[in-house]
Amino acid sequence: MKSCRSCDRWNHLSKEDYEEVKQRLSMRQVAAYYGFREDRKHLCLCPFHADRHPSMRIYPNDKGFYCFSCGKGGDVITFVSALYGLSNEQACKKLIEDFSLPIKTEFDTYREKREREKNIKQQRELDHFRKYADVTLRMYWILLCEASRDPEDPHFEEAMQEMTITEYRLQCLHDDPAEYYADRKAVKKIGEIRDRIDRWYRSDDDQRSLSG
Repeated sequence: MKSCRSCDRWNHLSKEDYEEVKQRLSMRQVAAYYGFREDRKHLCLCPFHADRHPSMRIYPNDKGFYCFSCGKGGDVITFVSALYGLSNEQACKKLIEDFSLPIKTEFDTYREKREREKNIKQQRELDHFRKYADVTLRMYWILLCEASRDPEDPHFEEAMQEMTITEYRLQCLHDDPAEYYADRKAVKKIGEIRDRIDRWYRSDDDQRSLSG
């Protein structure tokens, strides 16, 4: 996403506002809110490149994040800035909105306030879709990888056909979630892939029952 229209309507934030946001929100809290789960080593998949193995470290004690593969790093504000293609000020305002922080922000008119509420709703819908689509595509990609290792696997041919296009879909989702969400065919395909994953697991369960 390249802009945050509701954020642009706000008064400018002060240096103290930036510091208050960083004090109130931990990097772990922010990463989890936007759909990134760390393992026991505090590593998670990096959203800033096509990461196949967890390489982004979420540092304890609110010291920010750093990706050992692509070199991206920073604090909660720079993380959201890079994730959504926003300026630091827009990213800070987005955090205030998303976490409902008690930091005073003023609007000039009632009309602008209504526009802000509409944009917040649209942004939440986009965030929900991005998380859902990312999990779906990653689950499918993992299944395809496992099937591709064994030519005797009943899903081997599907894996050969779908692995590259699934990687491409993941990359498009990361590059511009808003554009991806605007493509109705792409959104419909995510639902079809989720159904395919369910059928995949059911077929595996059936085979285990037969072999047992």
